Amino acid sequence: MGIPVASRTKFIERIGPYSFAALFVVIICVGLATLFRIGFGRLGVNLPFATYFPAVLIAALLAGTPAGIGVTIASILIVWWAFIAPNHELSSLSRTDVANFLIFIISSLVILTFVEFYRDAVHRLQERDRERELLLNELEHRGRNTYAVVESIVRNTLLHDRESADAIADRVRAVSSANDLINWSRTKTVQLRALLSLMFGPNAERISTVGPDIELSADAARNLSLVFHELLTNAMKYGPLSKPDGRIDIEWNYDKQKVRLTWKEHGGPKVVIPQKTGFGTTVITQSLRSLSGEISFAFNPDGLCCNVEFKLA
Repeated sequence: MGIPVASRTKFIERIGPYSFAALFVVIICVGLATLFRIGFGRLGVNLPFATYFPAVLIAALLAGTPAGIGVTIASILIVWWAFIAPNHELSSLSRTDVANFLIFIISSLVILTFVEFYRDAVHRLQERDRERELLLNELEHRGRNTYAVVESIVRNTLLHDRESADAIADRVRAVSSANDLINWSRTKTVQLRALLSLMFGPNAERISTVGPDIELSADAARNLSLVFHELLTNAMKYGPLSKPDGRIDIEWNYDKQKVRLTWKEHGGPKVVIPQKTGFGTTVITQSLRSLSGEISFAFNPDGLCCNVEFKLA
C-alpha cells in the first residue's frame, strides 16, 4: 500500500529549508548518487554527473531550493575530486570537463527553478485547501445552527400539539444528520449503506442490508433521509421494531442510473391496511418525486413490503 498523499505532504512540510532534516536529505541524496556513480564507473560508464541530476531534483523537492543548491555544490566538488583524473585531487580541468561542469550547473539551475515554481504552486494550493476547509466548517456550523433554530421555532409554535412538533422536529433532525454525513465526506457524496446505518442508529442490529456500493449525491441523500426516516418511524410505532423479534430486510440493485430498493418487514404485528394516506406517506412520495422516483406498498399480513425506485442523476 502506498503512503497517503496527505501524509507525504505533512512529511515534506516538516522539512525546513535550513533544518537538520534538510541537511540529512542533502547527505543522503549526495551519498546515494555517489554510490551509484561509483557502480556505473566500474561498469565502464563515464558520465560524470549522470547520477547527480536526480539527486538535485529529489533534494529540492523534499527540502527546498537551499538543499538543491547544497547538493549541486557537493556534487561538483565530489566529481572534481573523485572522478576527474588524476583522482583524489582538485586538478585543472580540460575543456571537456569544463563543458560537463557547465552543463551540470545550468541543468541544475533549470531544475531548481522549476522545482521552486512547483513548490510555490503546491503551497498556494494547500493554502486554498485550508481556507476552503475553514469555510466549509463555518458553513457546517451555521447549518447546524439553522436546523436548531428551525426545530426551536417548530416546537414553540406547536406548543398545543406536541406530537406534531416532535414529528416535524424529528424530520428536521434526520435531514440535519444526513447533511453532517455529506459535510464529513471529502467528495460530498454519501454511500447508500452509510446513510441507512445513520438512519437506523440503535436499531441497526435488527436490520439487514444487501446491495452494491452506491454513491448518492448530496440532494439524493437529503431526500432519501426523509424517506428512510418515515419508514423507520412507522416500523418503530406500528411495525416489526415495536416487537422484540421483529426485523427489516433491505435489498437494492442498480441498473442504468436507476436504483431499485426493496424494504421488507418481518415479525411485527399483523398488518392492517390504512384507510387513508398519512402525512408520512406524502413526505415519502414528494421526496422520491424530487429524484424522479416512486414507491409502491404491499400490505402483506406478515409485514409491510415497499418497492422504491429513484434515479441517481
